[in-house]
Amino acid sequence: MSLHRASKKPDWESIPAAEQTSFQRIAANSGGVLTPANLITVIGFAIVIYGLTFIMSGHYWIGLLLLAFGRLLDIADGLVAEGTGTKSHLGEIFDAAADKIGTLLTILVFVVAGITSWWVIAALVIPQIIIPLVILYKKQKGIAVHPTRPGKVSMALTWVGIVGLLVVKAFGDPVALATGIYVIIGLSLLLGLYALWQYSTGRD
Repeated sequence: MSLHRASKKPDWESIPAAEQTSFQRIAANSGGVLTPANLITVIGFAIVIYGLTFIMSGHYWIGLLLLAFGRLLDIADGLVAEGTGTKSHLGEIFDAAADKIGTLLTILVFVVAGITSWWVIAALVIPQIIIPLVILYKKQKGIAVHPTRPGKVSMALTWVGIVGLLVVKAFGDPVALATGIYVIIGLSLLLGLYALWQYSTGRD
């Protein structure tokens, strides 16, 4: 699993201008804003939001497909950043922010649409709200913070849980399937709390 980690300097700064690829030159001239990975992040985020509109209107399967595709793009953006030599700290922050915002908006829609119980939502939300606050605080103090593997796995399990809850709803709430999804959500919570401890103590 790619942690989307960047060094202190963007990839292109270690390469002479004459040897940079077109992607790296565009990234350098835009301050790291215009990169293929950032474009994929934006597209993936937009697809997730579009999928949420279908969920709100009760079209669960279409919403599910769009959410799944949007999340696949979130995996792709790190691979593209690596492949094009355009990793940067800005891109790392942008990816993490889109990830967290997309997750919180999805959970909010699930609450409004009555997809699941409040305690399930709380288990999904707690780490995903507190972790960005800890990261923001540490960045304001000038402390470098990078994604951790438990944090990424927790987020992945959160999205498996989200998609699973939607599948359970679409199938009419079968007990066996719902139980399996609740186990995944519990694992997501535990890993999220462990990641929170890592971010708080600076251990990874």
